[in-house]
Amino acid sequence: MAKPAKPRKQRRRQVLPPGCTLSQLYSLWAEAVRYQVKPSSYALYITLIEKHILPYLGHFRVEELDNGILEDYIWERQEQELSWNTMRLIIFLLKGMIQAGQEKGVDPAEKLHYYLPKSKRTYMRVFGQQDTERLLRHLENSEEIFETGLLLSVFTGIRVGELCGLKWEDVDLAKGVLRINRTVSRIRNPEADGAFSERGDTAEKEGLSKTVVYIGTPKTGRSIREIPLPDFLILKLLPYKKSGECYVLTGTRKCMEPRGVQRRFKNLLRRCNIPDINIHSLRHAFASKWIENGFDSKALSEILGHSSIKITMDVYVHTNMEQKKSYMNRMV
Repeated sequence: MAKPAKPRKQRRRQVLPPGCTLSQLYSLWAEAVRYQVKPSSYALYITLIEKHILPYLGHFRVEELDNGILEDYIWERQEQELSWNTMRLIIFLLKGMIQAGQEKGVDPAEKLHYYLPKSKRTYMRVFGQQDTERLLRHLENSEEIFETGLLLSVFTGIRVGELCGLKWEDVDLAKGVLRINRTVSRIRNPEADGAFSERGDTAEKEGLSKTVVYIGTPKTGRSIREIPLPDFLILKLLPYKKSGECYVLTGTRKCMEPRGVQRRFKNLLRRCNIPDINIHSLRHAFASKWIENGFDSKALSEILGHSSIKITMDVYVHTNMEQKKSYMNRMV
C-alpha cells in the first residue's frame, strides 16, 4: 500500500508592517530579486535605486505615496539631465518595488500613474492663456513676499529648489542680476544612512528625524549661473529687500523646502480658481514663451542652467499645431 503523500509545506506570505517606508521595502525587494537577475543587472539596479530613488523618496511611507509626490519626483529627476534610458529604468525599478509592497499588503495612497512617455520628448500640463493672466494679476498685485517670490519663477524659469535656496545676497538689484548658487531639497537623514554628499554640502540637522533639509550647490557647473532680471521685477522686489543672509521666500534665515512651496502654490491656484498644475510648469511656460518669441535658444539654455541646448529643446520646448501650420504656409 502506497504511503500517503506528505502535505506540501505552505510558504508563508510575508506581510509588511503598516508605516513601512520605501527604504524598508527596498531592503526586502533587493534580497528577493538578487538571484533573479544577472549580477551585472543587480549591481546596476542597486546603484540606481540608492543614488536616484532612496535619497528623495526613501523616507516616505509607502502608504503616503501619491501621484503628486510621484510627479514631483519624476520632473525633479529630469532636471538632473539623466539619459532617457536611465529615467525609464529608474521608473521601472520604482514601480517594481511598489508592486512588491502591494503583494506584501502595503498599498500607496492611490493608484499611481507612471507617466514617463515612450518618446524622448515630454509634455506637461501647462497654463492656458486665461489662467496665466489670472495668476499674473494676482502675483503682481500681491503684497506677500512668498507670492512676489513666485514671480522669479515665472520670469526667470528657475527651478523650485533654486527658488527655495535664493538669498537676498544672491539678488543684485543694482545690477539687475540674479545669482543661482544653491538649491534646497529634502532627503533622508545622512546620519541615519551613514553617508552624505561627496561635494561637502551641508544639511540642517533636525534631531534624529528621518529626513533633513539639504542645502547644497546645484548639480552641474552650468546650473551655477547669473540671470538678468526684467526691470519691472527689480522695482517689485525693492520694497522686500532684506539683509543678505535672509532667504527671499521667507524674509528670514530659515528657508522653505520645495514640498512646502508646492503646497502653498496649490492653495494659491485654488484661491485663484485655476486648475491644479505642478509648479514645475512655471519653468516650462517660461522656456516655451521664450522660444515662441523667437529668442536665442543658446541664451535660454544658459538661463535655465542646462548643459546643452538639446536638453532645453527636448524637455521644455514644443510647437503647437498653429505654429506648425504657420511654418508650413511660410514654406510655400
